[in-house]
Amino acid sequence: MTSATATSDLAQQQRDRLPLAMQRAQTKLAGLADDGAAKSLLKASQKAATAARRVVWLQRAASAWARPMEAVSACRSGCSHCCHIPVTISLIEAQLLGRASGRMPSEPRRSIRLADAVSVESLALMERPLHEGPVAPCPFLHSGRCTVYEQRPMACRTLLNLDDDDLLCRHADGVQADVTYADATKLKLFALMAQAGTRYADIRDFFPDAQGA
Repeated sequence: MTSATATSDLAQQQRDRLPLAMQRAQTKLAGLADDGAAKSLLKASQKAATAARRVVWLQRAASAWARPMEAVSACRSGCSHCCHIPVTISLIEAQLLGRASGRMPSEPRRSIRLADAVSVESLALMERPLHEGPVAPCPFLHSGRCTVYEQRPMACRTLLNLDDDDLLCRHADGVQADVTYADATKLKLFALMAQAGTRYADIRDFFPDAQGA
C-alpha cells in the first residue's frame, strides 16, 4: 500500500467514524458525575496571590475536571498522538515547565498577547496554531512518554478524546481529523482571565533546543 493510499484510507475511516464517535461521547457524558473538587480548586485559584499560583490551581482544577472522563476516554498511558500537534501555552506555564525540567524557556519567535477583555473570540485566537513550519514532537516527549506530566500545561490536561479508541487522533500527511474532545471552554476562559496580559506561544517556540522523540 502506498503512502497516499494509506492516507486516503485513514481519512475515510475517520470520516466514517465521526458520527458514531459523537454519539458515544454524548452517551458517556450523560452517565458521568462531575468531580466536586474541580469547583473548589477553581475557587482557590481566584484567591491566589500571584498569577503563577492561580495557574497552578487552575491546572489542578483541570485535572479534577478531567478525572471522571479519563476512565471512559480513548486516552491511555503511552499514547502520544496529541504530543505531535500544535500546543499553545502561556509564558507563565512555560516558566513553570522550565523550573520543573531545568530548561529555562527562550524568547519565542512568534507570540500573541491577549487583551484584558477575555472572550470566546480571544479563546479562539489563543487556540490558533502559533508554530511555524512542520510540527515536531513536543520537546518534553521522550520514548513516547511525557517527562513533565505532573507539570503539564492546561492545553494537555483538557485534551480528552471521548471515543473508544485512538482512530480519530491518528495523523497522516494532509489529514486533519475532527476529534470528539471534551468541552473545556469554561476552564480555558478561567485560565485566560487568571493571566490576562501574558503572552502565548507554541511550546516548541518556548523550548526550541529541546528535541522530543
